[in-house]
Amino acid sequence: MLSLYDEATTKAALAMPIDPGLRALLSTRIIHYAAAGLASATHILVIQPGDTESAIEREIGFYPTTNIIDGVCSGSAAFHPFWDWLQDLGGWFEMIVTVGDSGFAYILLIEDADGVDPKLRNLCHSHAVKRSKL
Repeated sequence: MLSLYDEATTKAALAMPIDPGLRALLSTRIIHYAAAGLASATHILVIQPGDTESAIEREIGFYPTTNIIDGVCSGSAAFHPFWDWLQDLGGWFEMIVTVGDSGFAYILLIEDADGVDPKLRNLCHSHAVKRSKL
């Protein structure tokens, strides 16, 4: 799991030997958020195979398959999406969850790959807006 929440963690993540597609995705998003003046109000979390529900919850305080407002889990008829945006980027999903009125947001980049929690992948496949390319 990569957690980018300030300039130091962002630079460290981009200096790592990561997949070129992920590097391009991160670079594009980082530039976009900086141009919008939101770099300091954005926490990017990259979720990949092997990242556990408990580790993700420890990092950001919630897990995307449980509605943070009412506690209802995905798969239940009573589940309602709580995020602001969920898009299928082709190989990756991007989920945006804003918090409060300050502009702060969690940006979850969730890899669409074996080894990522099947509940999370199913949620993404069920609710994401499709996009043709990165």
